[in-house]
Amino acid sequence: MNQFRIFAHGEAFDIDAFLSTTTLRPDYVWRRGDQRRFACIESRQPTSGIEFVLGDGQQIPFCEQDRIAIEYLSANREELKALAKFPGVTAFMLGLQYDFELRAGTIAFTMRLSELLMRHVLDVGIEPVFYVTLDRSREWENEDAFLDMIEELLNRRRRTG
Repeated sequence: MNQFRIFAHGEAFDIDAFLSTTTLRPDYVWRRGDQRRFACIESRQPTSGIEFVLGDGQQIPFCEQDRIAIEYLSANREELKALAKFPGVTAFMLGLQYDFELRAGTIAFTMRLSELLMRHVLDVGIEPVFYVTLDRSREWENEDAFLDMIEELLNRRRRTG
């Protein structure tokens, strides 16, 4: 799922009132009580909100997301500041997506915003959120090789008695 986006929502957020005051045009709009977009079952939205897709977070490298976010926040500064303060908005977030490939021996990693993006985030009043996807395919390849080795050893032992 793509998480490189800006969204704002709240139980009392009047989307239509906000949209009548801004030139911003969201990619997605939902209203309280609407069926959730990605739900497999009956699940209703508890809030009303808007979403702006900044790009495909699964395809755009993290450092490039930083640059795109800076450009978007800078170009739409005043309107985003108004959104942050709009009545009923209780969550206003910039989602950045990071796909991390786990390698043997990895025990931790860190993430941060660039200094310039942090300045824009603080100026606009938006909360940065990191969506991290861990690619464990190499880890499982190693585990499969380990299990194959154990199975081969057990088979040898059975054959030799």
